[in-house]
Amino acid sequence: MLLRCSRLAIVRRGLHTKTLKKTKTSEKPLGQAFYDDKILTNANKPIKPVSLQQLVKFGQTAAAKECAMYTRTELPVRLARRVRAFQTLPFIVGTNPYIREIYRLYYDSFESLEPYAQSTTFDALAYADKLKDLVELHTDNIPTLARGFLECKQYMNSHDMAVFLDDMIKARIGIRLIAEQCIMLTEITEAKDAPQQPTRHFGIIDTQLQPSQLVKQCADFVAELCEFNYGQSPETIVNGHTDTSFTYVPVHLEYILTELLKNSHRATVEHARKHNLLDVPPIHVTISHSNEEIGIRIRDQGGGINEHDLAKVFDYSYTTVKKPGEDEDDLSIFNGMAQMAMQSGVGGPLAGLGYGLPLARMYAQYFGGSLTLVSMNGYGCDTFLKLKHIDQSLAEGLEI
Repeated sequence: MLLRCSRLAIVRRGLHTKTLKKTKTSEKPLGQAFYDDKILTNANKPIKPVSLQQLVKFGQTAAAKECAMYTRTELPVRLARRVRAFQTLPFIVGTNPYIREIYRLYYDSFESLEPYAQSTTFDALAYADKLKDLVELHTDNIPTLARGFLECKQYMNSHDMAVFLDDMIKARIGIRLIAEQCIMLTEITEAKDAPQQPTRHFGIIDTQLQPSQLVKQCADFVAELCEFNYGQSPETIVNGHTDTSFTYVPVHLEYILTELLKNSHRATVEHARKHNLLDVPPIHVTISHSNEEIGIRIRDQGGGINEHDLAKVFDYSYTTVKKPGEDEDDLSIFNGMAQMAMQSGVGGPLAGLGYGLPLARMYAQYFGGSLTLVSMNGYGCDTFLKLKHIDQSLAEGLEI
């Protein structure tokens, strides 16, 4: 009980901090930043994709310096391209305070890292610390952009908005992968008397990741939040090929599972209350392992989704989460800090903004996987997550 209260207290403090913290971005006028020659020069340079196989090789201590060299020359180019993407938005959209905040954050990040690409002297630890600061500052990019585009949806058609967000999110995933790999490898290499890194880990890549363990960890966390909000939570039962392990990026799978399990927990409890069920039905998570892929099915009895809504669940800004006061039956008790806690995801609160499922699918597809949802309206949903084995042959073709 003490552990549970402690974890929920951490959630409250983290959310409170995110609410109060203001991103430190430059106050440089947008017009001045817009015509920066350095931005244009770097944005016009071709990016140099790195294969997943090369990222694994960077995980070997001997190649850590090569990883740092690649990172400090590649990130300014990718950041400059993001800045230019913002500059192509319609003027009225670009002046939205949420969107302008992220624009300035990318611009400041470019200015912060660009000198390292030209420097003849290089302090690896100082650079890694700089990257850590920037990764932290960019944590809430997606929910901030979500709010901005919600306010601007009448000024930009849904197709153009989706194309911009798809490109932005894909680029963001690649930038974070490169940055976090460099941070972790630098710290391991530079730390004095550091223990030898386990052979299963190559930076942020785990070559023996067990989905069943990660499912249980995510389910325990979501269950705590669910109990905090509703006073009860469905049991999560894990079955199938529970001993399966494969090569993947744990933080990606953690994000996907957390988002999917939050949806299932919320729907299951609210559906049970709506129908006055004494016992909340369990959520079943089944894991399968084949030669080509890992499959994870999440089955709930949360009432399902009607056909009209099912066609839109992966659209940006579409959500089934009701705003406070909208639920006439008062079945949902989301409010204040409780609402923020249950809705918080990896990278900031997303539930209610309509970005949880689209972003989860984007993470799944990044390494060749898929995310699909099948609904039995009135009963529940089956969500199918398929992830490719990132083995030697696949890793050669996957570029970041």
